[in-house]
Amino acid sequence: MTDATLEHAPPGTIPVDQLITGLRAEMNKNEHVLWQGRGSGRAFNMFSRGLLLRFGLIIIGFSLVLWWMLDNPNPANNWLAWILVAILVGRFALFFWQSSATPKRQVAMLSNQRLLSVDIVRPETNWTISPGGEGRADGRHVAPHAIIVTGTKERGHIKLNRPAGRIRAYPPFILFNAERPLELAQLIKTTLKIDQPIDDRTK
Repeated sequence: MTDATLEHAPPGTIPVDQLITGLRAEMNKNEHVLWQGRGSGRAFNMFSRGLLLRFGLIIIGFSLVLWWMLDNPNPANNWLAWILVAILVGRFALFFWQSSATPKRQVAMLSNQRLLSVDIVRPETNWTISPGGEGRADGRHVAPHAIIVTGTKERGHIKLNRPAGRIRAYPPFILFNAERPLELAQLIKTTLKIDQPIDDRTK
């Protein structure tokens, strides 16, 4: 990557040497950073609804199997049913705990060229929003979509596009736990010249 030059940098530009670790190496030539942030906390309320539905169906299926095994006339096999329950509960608990830590791994920046989010643990999941609002993640392009802001006026999540390709725990185009998310959403909209409206769902 070529370091960005600060010639003719707009007011409020963040110097390259002050960028959060993980962003400095992502800079393009003549790119000027207007905002940077780091995710924080956990996000249990942002899981994909489709993913939660599939998990719910799996749980129902396992519950039916468990009921059938416990209703078996031969109670000597009940221990196997409880082992299956323990494995299922443990697996789901581990998935939710690990996935909910996504905000802690995220660093992001808004520049004069794009909005970029970097997962410092899994760089292959990085995503970009280009001028006009088009997104790119996992090698797929996504059409512009409304900018959805949830949480509170002080701190919240910003979702910019629908999921691309396979649904994981979270949609790819989210800024987690950003300070003053409505102001940031407006800055993103203005900087990248996004025509789509801001959908304020904050409390």
